[in-house]
Amino acid sequence: MIIGAQKCGTTSLAAQLAQHPGICFSQPKEPLYFHKVQDWQPGLEAYHRCFSPREGQICGEASTMYTFLPEFQGTHNRLHAYNPQLKLIYVMRHPVDRVISNYAHDRVRGLIKDPPEVAVLRDPVYINRSRYCVQIRPYIELFGCKQVLLLVFEEYVSDQLRTLVQIATYLGLPPEPFKEVGAESKHRSVGEWYLKYRLARELVGSPAFQRARPHVPAAIRRPVRNLLSNKLEEKPSFSPSLRQTLWRFLEDDVRGIEELLGRRLDLWREEGIE
Repeated sequence: MIIGAQKCGTTSLAAQLAQHPGICFSQPKEPLYFHKVQDWQPGLEAYHRCFSPREGQICGEASTMYTFLPEFQGTHNRLHAYNPQLKLIYVMRHPVDRVISNYAHDRVRGLIKDPPEVAVLRDPVYINRSRYCVQIRPYIELFGCKQVLLLVFEEYVSDQLRTLVQIATYLGLPPEPFKEVGAESKHRSVGEWYLKYRLARELVGSPAFQRARPHVPAAIRRPVRNLLSNKLEEKPSFSPSLRQTLWRFLEDDVRGIEELLGRRLDLWREEGIE
């Protein structure tokens, strides 16, 4: 299971893992099951229908809400009760950059309209979801260090094959198939159109729409798209003062992650905002 963190490349990573012949990845990528209910056992049949494994395949999913603390509590206990042998993957990026990406994610979806200085300091989830040590420690304490693979987003982006080989070794899979897997970049919040309405997203994703789309003139598609969609033309700008404030809130947690990794994350500290 990829259990986080949100806006840290988990969708791209899931798409790459799904291409390995030894992995059956869930459909949808995020079943979002175990964080929702205390009594999780009665719904297992429906949850298992998200997977269609061939013989010998291992099953995987990627629900980042499993590490949304304190929003959803006890998820780690439910996952351990479900399968104490689970292999968990947790991806982390520069914690301030994650807040910026989270803000862009919410902004393009029309969930917020306030400027960053108001939105991210008013709603504690932006900072809480970047407290990686707080989020992952309950899993490490329950499952043990050997069943939790900590990855750094920036290192994954700079050398995706190296990260995929590391994951293959961790999962006990042959790494060779990953050499044929291309780079992925999915769920971008900047420069991409986002349909504001769920029914519109379901319609656009349907096979019937995809078959009909090439036959609809662009003169019709564009006005409809502009009416139903949002788009961020550029990455939201966070002032140096706001970035420093966020870093001050998060730097102690970064030290905790460095202790878990056994190394200093200079690539997060090189901005000189310590």
